[in-house]
Amino acid sequence: MFPPPRISVGHYLRRNQAEERALVVLALGLPYWIAEEEGLYHLFVEETHAPRVAAELASYEAERRDLHRERHKRLPTPPLPKGGVISLVVYGWVLAIFFMIQQAADPGWSRLGSARSSSILAGEWWRTVTALTLHGSLEHLLANLVVGAIFAAALLPWLGVGGTWLGFLASGALGNAINAWVYGGSGHDSIGASTAVFGALGLLVGWQVSALLRRRQTRLRVLFVPVAAGVALFAFLGIGEEHSNIDVMGHLWGMVAGGGLGLAFGWGHGREVAPTPAFGRTLGWLALTLPWLCWGIALAVQ
Repeated sequence: MFPPPRISVGHYLRRNQAEERALVVLALGLPYWIAEEEGLYHLFVEETHAPRVAAELASYEAERRDLHRERHKRLPTPPLPKGGVISLVVYGWVLAIFFMIQQAADPGWSRLGSARSSSILAGEWWRTVTALTLHGSLEHLLANLVVGAIFAAALLPWLGVGGTWLGFLASGALGNAINAWVYGGSGHDSIGASTAVFGALGLLVGWQVSALLRRRQTRLRVLFVPVAAGVALFAFLGIGEEHSNIDVMGHLWGMVAGGGLGLAFGWGHGREVAPTPAFGRTLGWLALTLPWLCWGIALAVQ
C-alpha cells in the first residue's frame, strides 16, 4: 500500500519558523513533515488535508500580523491634563518662594534643611524633602526649574497633575534617603531639587518600560531603548565636569528611585480600576503641602 501523497503548504527561511507552523498542523491532529529543499524549509502535509491546513495557517498568519501591529503601534500621547500648565507655574513659584526665604534667612536655614546624611540616618527624615527646596545659587535654581519643568511636562499627560508632582517629590525624597544610607555617617551634605528632577527622568523611563511590558514587549533589546535614552540624558545632564560641586550620586539615586516608582505607576495604570479625579487632586494637594509640612517639623525640632 502506497503512502498518501504529500504537498507543501508553506516554505520558510529557518527551520524554527517551519516548526512553529507545524504546531498548527499538530493542533488539528494531523501528521506533518519538514524537509529542506534548495535552502528553504518546506512544511508538508497529506494532500487530502492541504485545504484545511492552508486555511488554518492563513488564520494563524493573520493573527500574528495583528499581534505584531498591536505590539509596535505607537501609543498616542494624551493631551496635557486640565491644570497641567498651572501646576508647572506653581512648581516654579514654590521653588522661587523657598529660594527667596533662603536668601532672606541666616545661613543656618540651609544647614537646618539640607540632606546631611548623618542627620537623616539619625531620624531627621524630613530633610529628604526640605533639601529639595534649597539651592546654592540662582543658576542652580534656574537649571532645576527649566529641566524639571521639561521632564514634568512629559509626565503630566500620562500621570496627571497629582501623580506627576507626588512622584516628582517622592522620587527626590527617596533618592536623598538612599544617598544618605550609601554615605552613612561620612558627613555628606547636599541641597537642590536636582535629585527630584532626575527622579522625574527615572519616572519617565520606568513608565515607558512598564507600557512596553503591558503590551507584552519582553525582548531585552526593545526594553533597552527607553533605558538607554534615560542613561544618555543622565550622562549629559547629571554628571557635570570633574571637581564640580554636583552630587552625582544624588542624581543617580533619584533616577533609580524614580524608575522604580515609574514601574509601579505603570503597573497601577494597567489595572481595571482607574484612579478618580478626586484621588488625583488629593495627590496634587499632598505634593504641594508636604514640603511646607516638613519645614514646619524642621523648625519645630531645631
